[in-house]
Formats: sequence, C-alpha cells, structure tokens
Amino acid sequence: MRYKYETTDASTYQLLIDKACEMRRNPTEAEKLMWNYLSGNKIGAHFRRQHPICGYIPDFVALKEQLIIEIDGGYHFEGEQPEKDAERTRYLNQSGFIVLRFTNEEVLANTDEVLQEIQETLENIENYKKQTLPVAPVSQKSNQTPLPWGGAGGGSRIGMGFDVHQLVPDRDLWLGGIKIEHELGLLGHSDADVLIHAVCDALLGAANLRDIGYHFPDTSAETLNIDSKVILRKTVALLREHGYEVGNVDATVCAERPKLNPHIPAMQACMADVMGVSPGSISIKATTTERLGFTGREEGIAAYAVALIVLAAD
Repeated sequence: MRYKYETTDASTYQLLIDKACEMRRNPTEAEKLMWNYLSGNKIGAHFRRQHPICGYIPDFVALKEQLIIEIDGGYHFEGEQPEKDAERTRYLNQSGFIVLRFTNEEVLANTDEVLQEIQETLENIENYKKQTLPVAPVSQKSNQTPLPWGGAGGGSRIGMGFDVHQLVPDRDLWLGGIKIEHELGLLGHSDADVLIHAVCDALLGAANLRDIGYHFPDTSAETLNIDSKVILRKTVALLREHGYEVGNVDATVCAERPKLNPHIPAMQACMADVMGVSPGSISIKATTTERLGFTGREEGIAAYAVALIVLAAD
C-alpha cells in the first residue's frame, strides 16, 4: 500500500484525481445517501470517495482496511458491462482489495441491510485477508479467454492494431505518450494518442482479449480525457494477468505534419517506461502518404502496429 494516498501510478495519479473530483461533484442519489453513512468514520473506518486505485476510480474505499464499495446503476447490467465489472473486480482483488458491490436500488430501499453487510465485512476484515480473495466470475459468453498456446511458435503470438483520429484546432497533440508542439491536435474521448491506441489494440489482439474499445469505452466517464499512457499501462497489466509478456512492438505513424522523426527516441523511451520493457523492444517509424488521402490533406493522423507477446516465464 502506497501512502500519501497515491494508490495508483504516480505519473497518472493527478489525472485520475482531476476526473475523480468531477465525479464527486455529480454523485447519484444512492452515492449521496451512502456517503452520509460512510463519511467521518461513522462506520468505524475512514472512507474516501472516488479515490484512484490501481488505475480505477471506485465509488468508496477504506485504504487502511483495503475495502472498496461500488454502487452500480442500471447500465452495469447491460450488454458487456457485467463482464467488464467482473474483470475490474478481479484485478482489484488481485491487487489486495476486497470489493463489495450493491445496486442503486439496494442502497436506497434496503439501506440498513447494506450497512450491516459493510459493518460485518469490516469486523471480519482480518479473516478475509488471511484467505485467498475471490475471483469475480466472468460470463461464459465472454470472448476474453485467451486462445491456447500452440503452433510452431509454441510460446509466442502476434497481433495487429490500427487507429485514426481527426486533427482539429484547440487540442494538444499527443503521440507515443509525449506532447508535440503543433497548431493542431487529435480529437477524441481520451487524449487521442493514436500511436498508443494502435499498440494497445495489437497487444490485446495478440492475446485474444478484444480491443481497447471494449476495455476502455468512449462512453465511460472514467476514460474522458484520460492520458493514453494509463490505457497502455493497464493493457500490459491485463496481458500479465493472463500469463503474457510483451516481446516487441513495430509501429508506423502516418502524418504529413509535423515531422515526427526527431521525436521518435522520446516516444520510444516513454512507451518503454510505461510498458516495463527496453526501448530497443519498441520500433516506431514515421511516414507520409505523399499528400494523398485524409492524412495527406492533414485532416488526421493514422497509426499501424504489430506486436509480439510471449508466454511469461514461471
């Protein structure tokens, strides 16, 4: 447990804190009610609201006890969201946190029962910590189960990724995790780092773990204006959860301007640091389309990536 309340990576902690502050200003009715009971150590533990944990922003967390409480609205039961919530809970469990989930309706209609369950969990927290934390079930319909290792390569797999974002005024230009001075920036729900997005898709594709749109949807408040380095770091962590390590990445960025070759070493160093690999494992190339197409007209930037992942050593 890291103190000074920095319970996620320091390089992205402040970005997540800014988003958390926005979420605190717009709580649901169930969150307001729950905070009335949890604030000020009323229940015997010091809870914090929307505090970043391991790259996520849970609704409530008691850091000392490592207990997280999530309040789920209706969208948590639609489409693929239950699978995503299960993955999130599993990751938090593996990071040492106990997670209790309640629906809005449970909190509003059965407040006493919810509070009793939280209290009982706090009273037995040490016993929980001595046990193996449960792994949240994933729907049998999920396509996130990696394919078996096999073929001539034995312990390696490859994936490809592609992304494109529009160039617009009044946006910063982020590529490969670094800010590049330019009169135009890329438009997107996140910081629109087209290079990192293509690399993430290549890594996830290699492991048969869907794509970044599945794990980091552009309809989520948590991913609004998010630094794409957070997405890359969490993608690599997800690979490791499934037994994979990054082998190498080869990427190409298509842009008429600005000229990117001078920035490539900085991009390699930044992405290597985030991914926990050597800069030599990341190849980045820059090219133009000879003024053809939307990239040639400077309407957008595209990126392609191929990634090799390998079976982690025991």
